Amino acid sequence: MTATEKDIINLLEQFGFSANAAKAYISLLHNSPSTGYEISKDSGIPRSAIYATLNRMEKMGIVNSEGNSPKKFIPLSPSSLIEHLQSMHEHQIGNLNTALDNLELDEEAFDFWHIHGYDNLIFKMREAINNANSSIIINVWNRELEKVDKELIAANDRNVDIIIFSFSTIKNPLGTAISYNLNEVDIQKIWQPKVVLVIDHKITIMGSASENNGRAIWTSNPAITKIASDYIVLDITLAGQRLNIDINPTVKNIMQKDEFDLDKLIDQAQNKI
Repeated sequence: MTATEKDIINLLEQFGFSANAAKAYISLLHNSPSTGYEISKDSGIPRSAIYATLNRMEKMGIVNSEGNSPKKFIPLSPSSLIEHLQSMHEHQIGNLNTALDNLELDEEAFDFWHIHGYDNLIFKMREAINNANSSIIINVWNRELEKVDKELIAANDRNVDIIIFSFSTIKNPLGTAISYNLNEVDIQKIWQPKVVLVIDHKITIMGSASENNGRAIWTSNPAITKIASDYIVLDITLAGQRLNIDINPTVKNIMQKDEFDLDKLIDQAQNKI
């Protein structure tokens, strides 16, 4: 069995195939139509299990059979299998969504979620960005930006407003990008990478982006989202002062206030001294 075939079997198992069903499908792709005996011999599935496996696959619509003496089996083509699985899972998700909606639950009990591990953090970031409707505000290093680049490009194509702040150099800036253009290797000598992501002023992901035991949170809690937004505003405000750039429009956009004027606030503060 090739490495590619092993990968396909592992992926099919994630879609609910048994190991034997996945092996039988691979065997049929190479040799079709085939009898149960031929599939068993080619795939290594025990003869005692092959017919039960093929019967289940036939009920699932994954294989078809012809004749009786002996019965031979034909698999769905790969493209048809993808369509079949997609349709089946969309139907199942729709049913599950309807059933869950019928439960009487307190939604506020689910407004906070711990994210353990770097891969899970990236997954939740991609998911959140894909669900963005109006705005994405993110404070992140470039290495994490690159991992969500496709999702950000898609959001930009949807006319989602994107504001990016980073201490590191941003290689592929989108929307409004503000950066100190520092080398990540140099930054990591002082700080560990972090992520603060605010979606539509409603959803926040924030925490460590360390590849070793990084931990973060996902939340729809308005108070935490406000704190996260203010945190990014502070970093952008300091960058504006240090880099001598006008950040008023950007901060105004984040704060959703038309009358924000940083220079005016600074002058007022200095006049009080």
